[in-house]
Amino acid sequence: MMQHAHAPVHATAAPPRPSRGQNRISTNNRFIPVCEHADQEIGTTASRRTRRGDFLRAATWAITQRLHPKAGDTTLRVARDLAARLNADGHVAYCRDTMWRRLGISRRTLERHIAVLRELGLLVWAVHGTRTNTRPAGSGEWAGTATIYAAVVPRAWDDALGHRVSGHGYHARHVGFTEHGRQMAIADARRRARPTRRRDAPSCKSNHQRPTAEMRGKKNNTSAARGTCPRPRRRHEVPEPYRASPGQAAHAVSVAAWVRPRVPWTQGEGLRRLAFALRPWIATGLSAADIAADLSVWRVPRRPASPASVIMARWSETDGHEEPAADPSGEDLPCAVPPNAVFLAAMDVVRARLTSPSPPVEPEPDPPGFVIRDRILASLAEADRARRARTAEQCLTFAEWEAVCDARERAPW
Repeated sequence: MMQHAHAPVHATAAPPRPSRGQNRISTNNRFIPVCEHADQEIGTTASRRTRRGDFLRAATWAITQRLHPKAGDTTLRVARDLAARLNADGHVAYCRDTMWRRLGISRRTLERHIAVLRELGLLVWAVHGTRTNTRPAGSGEWAGTATIYAAVVPRAWDDALGHRVSGHGYHARHVGFTEHGRQMAIADARRRARPTRRRDAPSCKSNHQRPTAEMRGKKNNTSAARGTCPRPRRRHEVPEPYRASPGQAAHAVSVAAWVRPRVPWTQGEGLRRLAFALRPWIATGLSAADIAADLSVWRVPRRPASPASVIMARWSETDGHEEPAADPSGEDLPCAVPPNAVFLAAMDVVRARLTSPSPPVEPEPDPPGFVIRDRILASLAEADRARRARTAEQCLTFAEWEAVCDARERAPW
């Protein structure tokens, strides 16, 4: 990072302001660039502090008005990069080594346009960078001081836009507008609030025939005739097993509210989505206990991403296999092994556990205050005894071991 020599700060008088009604910017180049480094400090500048929006507007105005012969589009790019990194106080770190790579320009070009912004009265030094090492001596590390700039706007910009400014220098404030400046501010606000019109190609425009208004009586504010064919509304077609009336949907929600706390892997799903997925199972006549028992024995991940999708996928798999296909030979072949008595007994135990209400838990009474105090004192005494009982191997430092020895000597027998 290129560092700048710290210029001495001198108290300079404020530049004379033009008479009332006279503009500082004219065709004979009344604007004088700030070329002295001593006038580019916070304490000596004639520009006032500003924030991001006014800084960018002032930079755009100064470049379009050709106030500096070397200012151009690259200068505006540099100003936008600095404005994007301004903090709440209007200060920004220079960061030259990363800034010229980010903008895709050379280091010397960046330094030249930063100097142009200073000469335009848009940047002043808040902190001068230095190559003095700020790390402790002998640490083997080096870190210099960064250059900090403050965003400002020149008095010429305030005069051109009709701003009334109180004070002089960096701490001056914008307090109002002149009559001409008020009109310019209103026009600028209207221009910003005006919505942008969309311009389509002629091939994209469609000139549809519009219905004509019906003239009734002598009134001229009649409305156009409405179309006879209303626009059809597209509705999502619900599959047959998931269709339900409002009463059935409410019953499914109550079943899902009973099933969800009793089946752990369904607790991450919303109640209405779970009720929608359980509609086919409820339509077959299964009770809430039967559905909970069936879902409890499924082999699914502990926390599936979408439990409702798992239930709907399982239903789509078993929907077409409920009734076995007829054998052309006429022989009835068993399609599966019937459950044995042990499995049926286990299913009955699971259903009984799910349907049986849990016994109410009596809340434990709060212990009295003296019991809580005795417990706290006993725990503190135990921790103190454990701290004094440490050995030298358990201490991390020699000072900690000395503190343990002193505590043992001070402890009563």
